[in-house]
Amino acid sequence: MYRKGIIEERFLLKNESYIIDLNSVDFITWKENENKKDSYWIKLHVGTKETRYVCEGKNELCRILNAWGLLKETELLLDKNEIGENYEF
Repeated sequence: MYRKGIIEERFLLKNESYIIDLNSVDFITWKENENKKDSYWIKLHVGTKETRYVCEGKNELCRILNAWGLLKETELLLDKNEIGENYEF
């Protein structure tokens, strides 16, 4: 069974590839996939390394960002309307 996504609001899993503890992530960058609507490429930066992940939609992206924020003791409360074309970070 192929599985991916966030587990217990802390671990990001891409089955048969990796699992990453969001608490160890220093910062996150993302951009919209130019070839597939409502798909986002994110990079999770840990020290000098990075892990890449594809989010299927703004809801998944927001869930990852909000979970990471809580682990960093900051409640981001981002929603899908604050991500993307109208709001550049």
